[in-house]
Amino acid sequence: METFNVRVTIEIAPSTDAATTTPQPQAEGSFQITIPEQDALNIDRCEQALLRTTYPALRTALSTHLSAMSKKSL
Repeated sequence: METFNVRVTIEIAPSTDAATTTPQPQAEGSFQITIPEQDALNIDRCEQALLRTTYPALRTALSTHLSAMSKKSL
């Protein structure tokens, strides 16, 4: 039986970009949200930003995986 690696990378880094309210898709397939410094210092707001950003990434990865698996089984 075949196995699959599931990998998640999270990066929180300083930025000079303007704050955004929704996750933005990036060219390489990741998603990014830019939060103001006061949110980055607040554990609850930072956690919410992480959850809002990971959700579309998870949905996209799952959709891509299941689509590839269904094509493989044909």
